[in-house]
Amino acid sequence: MPLIRPFGIGAAGPHVRDLQHRLSATGHWHGPITGLFDSATAEAVTSFQAQRSIDVDGICGPETWSLLIEAGQRLGDRLLYLRTPNLRGDDVAEVQRMLSTLGFSVGRIDGIWGPLTAAALADFQVNVGLGGDGVCGSRTVATLQRLVRPLGDASVVAHITERQRLESASGQLAGHRIAVGEAGGLEPVTASVRREIGRDGAEVLTVHHPDWSTQAAQVNRFGAAVYIGFEMKPAAPSISYFQGRHFVSRAGRKLAADIADRLEPMFGAIPTNGMGLPMLRESAMPAVLCRFERIDALLTHSREVADVVAGSTRDLLADEPAA
Repeated sequence: MPLIRPFGIGAAGPHVRDLQHRLSATGHWHGPITGLFDSATAEAVTSFQAQRSIDVDGICGPETWSLLIEAGQRLGDRLLYLRTPNLRGDDVAEVQRMLSTLGFSVGRIDGIWGPLTAAALADFQVNVGLGGDGVCGSRTVATLQRLVRPLGDASVVAHITERQRLESASGQLAGHRIAVGEAGGLEPVTASVRREIGRDGAEVLTVHHPDWSTQAAQVNRFGAAVYIGFEMKPAAPSISYFQGRHFVSRAGRKLAADIADRLEPMFGAIPTNGMGLPMLRESAMPAVLCRFERIDALLTHSREVADVVAGSTRDLLADEPAA
């Protein structure tokens, strides 16, 4: 993610002009390019943030800027291939969508060109006589578009892949790897959850890091079946699961809804929503992020929260997620 300093209303200069150009290219800015971050620019940023399912605050920070760059990547403008750091963009998501529609498993449609996407593309190329070098150029794009056009927007394999990750579960936590994380100040909560889940025999990783992308990388290396994150946020409580432009984590949505239902007696009704936040997008497994406004209330009920998370995770592993 780019290292930029957040800027908002009152900012002026070439960086604001660049922002307005990028917003214009995505259809969110229709005014003149002034280089002044005024209320109209803030409204355009807000509209873009809402469309991309990230936190809406009207401020251009690193996450918003990164997604604006990704939104400007048009399919066919560059070669797509496996590299470090992974290529990201709307062009990547479009290739993933087409591969998934044609029956090639890319994992999740997340706009990140990782090993699963590279392997799926190479498999596709072999099947259609394009060699199989794993590089997506103009010939591969044209072939994908020609074959997927009659099928519409099926995108079914990504959901099947997520379901298969959980189908072999026994309904018990024993033998599974579960990850629990927080971005700072909530160690007592994650410790309670770790104890409760560990009591059922699961192997539990707790992650404490302010950067959610770093957390996602750690839990992916750990090979967790499920991730549950906690964060304090100056807003009403919510529980989020991954939702991108072409993919919704159905298992994550189920887990979020179950946790919200069980927490209602303690915290009142908690909305669930699909979001493209880094932790949810970059984790390879069903993941939820539980956000709370009052740390005192969360700490008071940490034991009950741990019971809820353990029970909801156990139920997710027991039930086959809906296709």
